[in-house]
Amino acid sequence: MRENFSSLLLFIIIIQLYRIFVLLNAQIDLYVDEAYYWGWSKELAFGYYSKPPMIAWVIALFTHLCGDTAFCIKLPALIFHPLTAILIFFIAKELFDERIGFWSGVAYITLPAVSMSSMIISTDVVFLFFWALTLYAFIKAIRTDSWLYWLIAAVSAGCGLLSKYTMIIFIVSVFLYLVWDKRFSYHLKNPKLYITMILATLIYLPNLWWNAHHEFITFIHTRNLSGIEHKSHFHPNKLIEFLASQFLVFGPIFFAAFLYALRYIKELKYRLLFAFSLPFLAVISLQAFLSKALANWAAPTYIAATILVVALMIRSKRLLIASIILNILLTLLFYHYHTVAKVFHIELTSHNDPYKRVLGYSVLAKKLEPILKNYPGYKLLFDDRTTMAEMIYYLKPHPFDAAMLNPKHVKASQYHLFNPPKLHQNYIYITKSNNLQAARYFASFKKITTIKIQLYKDYSRTYYIFEARDFKGYR
Repeated sequence: MRENFSSLLLFIIIIQLYRIFVLLNAQIDLYVDEAYYWGWSKELAFGYYSKPPMIAWVIALFTHLCGDTAFCIKLPALIFHPLTAILIFFIAKELFDERIGFWSGVAYITLPAVSMSSMIISTDVVFLFFWALTLYAFIKAIRTDSWLYWLIAAVSAGCGLLSKYTMIIFIVSVFLYLVWDKRFSYHLKNPKLYITMILATLIYLPNLWWNAHHEFITFIHTRNLSGIEHKSHFHPNKLIEFLASQFLVFGPIFFAAFLYALRYIKELKYRLLFAFSLPFLAVISLQAFLSKALANWAAPTYIAATILVVALMIRSKRLLIASIILNILLTLLFYHYHTVAKVFHIELTSHNDPYKRVLGYSVLAKKLEPILKNYPGYKLLFDDRTTMAEMIYYLKPHPFDAAMLNPKHVKASQYHLFNPPKLHQNYIYITKSNNLQAARYFASFKKITTIKIQLYKDYSRTYYIFEARDFKGYR
């Protein structure tokens, strides 16, 4: 097999066709965030409660083209990751040669994190694409000083900020690299660099404007999600847990190789890759040490890190291929986990099934449908984001006018901001709680039924359905 762009395209096509097959045959429901973002896509805006708007815009585009099926909602993941792999090929080719470009693209598209992410539409999917595009444009810009590449970098960086706020770390890497590599340090005085930053900021400004008109709710949510309080706390166990998770995100051998690669940090040819990988990993590691960090939060690290480890491991091609094969085997285990468990007679439980969070919601919707038919004119009322997002998607017609009960006036989701119950409206209240505390807000409140979704022998989800007439407000 020739190690060139055509071979990479063929490899990507084969991998993605297989993933399409897996996705079409997977008997799983939408993950709660997917249903949540899909709901956002039906009312386009410059911002949303917990994220910038790019994820909603992308889902809106794809569902407009092919419909609101689960496959179409997830389809951007199957498109953007290959595009990112192609960008990685061109970055590696620019820095090294086509051979390293080929293996870098192969390595990226088979990373465990990418394999899992290809089944779920998330902010990381589009964020990684814009990070890679900005990196490629930046490399070309500092080498050619062409306005074309500076402008591409500006637009891409702006779109990256509209995807995820941690795109700001890219600027840290830019200045670190320009200071570190004296060959390009003259760009620190280049007006084009600063015009690029200004243009990127202008592209991002609509989201800042939206936040300014909504109490900066996205920033507040991001701060709360970080878990960092004003009082200093240190969590070395969280840091160890986060770093250990990176062996799964990047692959066991690849992450070990990345740590080993630190010995080459002073070598000129690797400085750019270190500059655009270590700062992001360091920032998220610090976040983990101070509070917590999820495994995927450092994902952009592995755009440059993939090229770095391939460039080093190409000397030992057998180890490189073994690393990729191991990552593919981990992917197969994840994709066919239920089949493997069945073959080895492993009973699925709530403790050993990674698909636990994407099961049972379509079943709940089917059980609700005949009940709702008996209450024409009633709207739906919920008290948790997960159930509300899933039911808005799975119930037909989609109940976009559903409301969120919020007597404490918390701001914990998009629904708390924009879906309050209306006075004197009748509701079907769907809740996991069997208490009658909500009764005080209605003129009449009575239980209709209980729905139990048995997922495993040791775990079930129970929902209580109430008829709630004439909402009186939170008095």
